[in-house]
Amino acid sequence: MSYGLELPIIRRFWRQHFKKRPEIQPHHVIPNLQTVLKAIQHHMGISLLPRYLIQEALHEKKVKIELEHLEVKNQIFLAYKLKHRDHPVIQKTIRSLKKEEVEK
Repeated sequence: MSYGLELPIIRRFWRQHFKKRPEIQPHHVIPNLQTVLKAIQHHMGISLLPRYLIQEALHEKKVKIELEHLEVKNQIFLAYKLKHRDHPVIQKTIRSLKKEEVEK
């Protein structure tokens, strides 16, 4: 099961760990990650999904991670106009992100 015909999540995982493009074609393309997760919970296939998306299902033992040692890290950037750097919402977001980074 894939999020898109181009296999965006699967392709990135494959390239990082196997240094080549995956030679697979998805049987089902579901352009919504929440729906992919629901399909997996109903035993309709397997897929690669972000950990944040499956946390609750993992806790409830509705899904299982098979290759936990093979993970892909995402780098996310917070961008804002410099003139708004002191805005309370921006400052709160920065503090929250820094706090989560320290907790890891």
